[in-house]
Amino acid sequence: MRALVRPYAMSLGLILPGVLAPSAALAQADPNQPYQSQPGYPQPQGYPEQPGSPQQQPQQQYQQPQPYPQQGYQQPQQYPQQGYPQPQQYPQQGYQQPQQYPQQGYAPQGNPPPPGYYAPSPQQQPAYGPQPAYAPPAAYAPPPAEPPYRRGFLWMPYLGLNVPAGSASDNFSAGFRLGGLFGVNMNRMFSLNGELIIDVLNPNGSASATAEQVAFTFSPLFHLNIPALEFVFGPQLGYFGESATVSGSSYDYNYHGDGVVFGMNAGVFVPLGRIAIGGLINVSTRSFSNYCENDYYTYYVDSCYSVSKFTSIGFTGALMY
Repeated sequence: MRALVRPYAMSLGLILPGVLAPSAALAQADPNQPYQSQPGYPQPQGYPEQPGSPQQQPQQQYQQPQPYPQQGYQQPQQYPQQGYPQPQQYPQQGYQQPQQYPQQGYAPQGNPPPPGYYAPSPQQQPAYGPQPAYAPPAAYAPPPAEPPYRRGFLWMPYLGLNVPAGSASDNFSAGFRLGGLFGVNMNRMFSLNGELIIDVLNPNGSASATAEQVAFTFSPLFHLNIPALEFVFGPQLGYFGESATVSGSSYDYNYHGDGVVFGMNAGVFVPLGRIAIGGLINVSTRSFSNYCENDYYTYYVDSCYSVSKFTSIGFTGALMY
């Protein structure tokens, strides 16, 4: 029994002194004293105590680490590039102010020109006075619009006289003319028209004689427009018919004939709003294909014979719509 208790007692005697010795040392140590570092451990840094602590112990002053002196930085040495010559420095020449020309109306100032320099004549010097105002380019002028009477259909009534010419003038005097052109405007310069002409002839030597000619022709017109005027001209070709009656106390003659008519129209017009007013001249020749008499003396059977051509000139006033 003793042999078993003895080893435990020895072990307990070795452990208790090691545990109780530090506890006793801590109990005897002043709580206000800073912690004493143990051998082999670094000293802890002190911290400022909060206000209101019973006693502030002097703190160890914290020393800033001393900076190490840096060695002076040396600028890298520049070496000339191989193969490229260094540019040579030249002294800068003084900048010469350009010579100013005197303005008109002011005396020139400054030093006289150097020898050998000749100032330009006043005629060659640029003018610095007020320049004329720049004239803006002319505005685009649209083409003149066609007057209303030159659009679409064309209608030209006329009224005037027919005057026989040539051999026909021996048997007839001036008479009355009525007619007109009717067509369509193809463009500003050309129109296609048909024409109706009614001539009342005035036979010579008999107060009871009457004669009428009616013609239907194709009469195109060319239109020449200038400011405030319009000229027209064109050919005439068609068919005509004539009827004549000569009455007396004891006789009664009836004549009729037909043939081809050809001629020329020409005129000038002045535009007036939606119409144009002017004059028209016509020169036409009527060539009879046949000319016959049908009356009591022929037993009312046509008796035909040839006659000469009939030429007349018409002078008419016209309106163009």
